[in-house]
Amino acid sequence: MSATGTRETAVAFRASRLDWRAEAADAALVRAEVAERLEALESAPGAQVLKRNLVRTVLRVPLSDGRHAIVKRYRVSGLVPLVKYQVRRSRARTEWEVGRALARAGIATSVPLAYAERRSANALRDAALVTREIEGALHLNAYVDRHLRGDAPRDALRASLHAELALLARTLHDAGFAHRDFHGGNLLVTGPPDSPRVHVIDLHSVRRGRISPRARWRDLVKLLHSLRNDTTAEERLDLVRSYARAGAEDFSPALDAGTLSRRLDRAIARVERVRVRSRTARCLARSTAFDISRVRGVRVHHQRAIDAAEVVALVDAHRRNVAAGAAVVLKDGRRSSLSRQRLGDRSVIVKQYRDLWWERVRNLVRPRALSAWVAGNGLRVRGFDAAEPLALALCGRGIAMTDAFLVMEDLGSARRVDHVALARYGGDRAPAQRAEKRALVASAAELVRRLHAAGVYHADLKAVNLFLRGEVAEARFVLADYDRVRLDREVSRRRRIKNLAQLSASVPVCVSLPDRLRFFRAYAADDPSALRAWKIWARRIIEACRSKIVVEMQPIE
Repeated sequence: MSATGTRETAVAFRASRLDWRAEAADAALVRAEVAERLEALESAPGAQVLKRNLVRTVLRVPLSDGRHAIVKRYRVSGLVPLVKYQVRRSRARTEWEVGRALARAGIATSVPLAYAERRSANALRDAALVTREIEGALHLNAYVDRHLRGDAPRDALRASLHAELALLARTLHDAGFAHRDFHGGNLLVTGPPDSPRVHVIDLHSVRRGRISPRARWRDLVKLLHSLRNDTTAEERLDLVRSYARAGAEDFSPALDAGTLSRRLDRAIARVERVRVRSRTARCLARSTAFDISRVRGVRVHHQRAIDAAEVVALVDAHRRNVAAGAAVVLKDGRRSSLSRQRLGDRSVIVKQYRDLWWERVRNLVRPRALSAWVAGNGLRVRGFDAAEPLALALCGRGIAMTDAFLVMEDLGSARRVDHVALARYGGDRAPAQRAEKRALVASAAELVRRLHAAGVYHADLKAVNLFLRGEVAEARFVLADYDRVRLDREVSRRRRIKNLAQLSASVPVCVSLPDRLRFFRAYAADDPSALRAWKIWARRIIEACRSKIVVEMQPIE
């Protein structure tokens, strides 16, 4: 490709049933090595699949000139895309046009070599985009992990990267481009840490024109959200100030550091809430990770790696085992039953939610099993360890629903917290394990504090539902039951006290009163008002425990 790249006349041709437009200098190469063998590219020698989802497949393809091309093949199916792309450009064409415009403006990007479309009666049926690979580039977060993670001597290097990011964002906006998905996954970084160069990619959401202060702020917040775990509040503030200084036009989102910092924190928290809600909802629809199938009249929500027919076979096996009282049945109660089954080469737990007449009205809104499926996936999206939900089978619909079955990870060697407490801290062993017990109590408090801070309320937060993976010293807690978990609601003081009482009542008395006070101090570490009123909290927790079965030295089974 020539030095100017984007100024040349584009060449049109037809190949693989698509209409192509390519840069004149690269047209012959693109036609021979990409366009004319588009359908076979994935199996070509040296080709790699970088990404595959319901929207597109991204390939890395070697070219005869010794470099590589990135080929995006867009999926176009369904009524919405059919209507949408009657009046809008395809993603491939948008990226082609925006990429060329960015290159003309001197903004680092992956300049497109060609794009292709196939239309029928103006309806888009297929699309593809070809760009040059940016050699040696890493996504922003991967670059930070490799080069800038850790100790104080790297502060100057992080500042250099942040200044480069601020300059890129300001240049982009001042040139009339709002990215609208400006996060670490859409930024590539090349060069050494002391002189990084940032390239903007994935341009299908870019909007052009005069960029308003609100659009500028939105892009900056997206960027800072993607860097939230790798930057301090002061570094985020400095990045925004660097952005403001980088252009002639005034950009003052706040007057003082404190106000701006608080505004940033609130905005980043809002983006995070949207992110986790969106990712949680993916388990309810066909997405990259999940699918919905119907097998023999059973609606199955399942991970794409799991065959829906195998899920229905598990349901049949569970029913037979419960009817026969087999040894694999772990529980057979009025409301539910559990059994251990085999799914391929792994052990899983099947939980049956039985048809109860008083729940049929609720089933019109959201069945209990479906709420558990969403809650389990939602906990994992929010960074909490929970027995992984693998599939959900719903028999019938609405008020006519009969049984439902949740298939989840078998925790295997993980042990219940109350069993661990009795085994390690009961009797004569207690003094020797004092330091370990204190660390475990602190970790449990941190877990409950994180749950409540994230807006997660577990209405059955007892030791029987809390397990430990691996060695006790690592304190890797995992939630085993999430039927009564509620997400994205502020946890009231009353509910916080209820959770603390549930845990207190269900933990053996070998976890002493001083241990429980340490638990509360660790739990309330971020709430000075609760720490000051610890006696009031303690009294209310004790009152709440009076209505519960309190474990002494015999766990509830």
